[in-house]
Amino acid sequence: MKYKQQEAWHLKAVGKSLKAYDLLFCVRDTFETYSNYTTFRPIYSSRIMNHAKESSVHRYWFDSASNKIETEIKQDKKPVYRASLTAPDNTYDLLATAYSFRKFDFNKLFVGQKVPYRMLIDRQAADLFFRYLGKENVKTRNGKEYRCHKVSVYLLQGDFFREGEYMKIWFTDDKNHLPVQVETEILVGSVRALLLEPKSMKYPLTSQIK
Repeated sequence: MKYKQQEAWHLKAVGKSLKAYDLLFCVRDTFETYSNYTTFRPIYSSRIMNHAKESSVHRYWFDSASNKIETEIKQDKKPVYRASLTAPDNTYDLLATAYSFRKFDFNKLFVGQKVPYRMLIDRQAADLFFRYLGKENVKTRNGKEYRCHKVSVYLLQGDFFREGEYMKIWFTDDKNHLPVQVETEILVGSVRALLLEPKSMKYPLTSQIK
């Protein structure tokens, strides 16, 4: 697809609490990113968060030519925050970061190895890392099981995440490197996402255990 006259990827993730927990703490979050089709660098990113009675909208416009990120954050009962950040062109948002990890050849990493990356966290761009944890099998809700590479992702504390290696991602052990499962602790509770049904794969899904 095209976004702002550029060939782009459209990434979207929706998070919500289980209905059984809605009365205690209702969560409805939407993450959305448009990334350059070739480089995967983000063009535009947004995050709409609704946690119980609190809500916020985060919007970011990336200009790789000037290495600038225009930021707008609206939070309940607070003035709108606007700023222009200077950041290298390898600065990604959350969704683009997770998908950019797929380019790594995990078979060349050793257990415990740290791999650096740069990510936008709320109001700043930070130098972070993920740690390779080895291989594990993961079974999804539809009963399918996959051989996976597991990594832990170091994040800074922001409006959503806790600081530390609290995010874990499992990628299929094949050329697709699909993110089969994501688990992370947040400021209130935790989040878990599972792959449902992969479609239109570029390579055979040889990681699936039959």
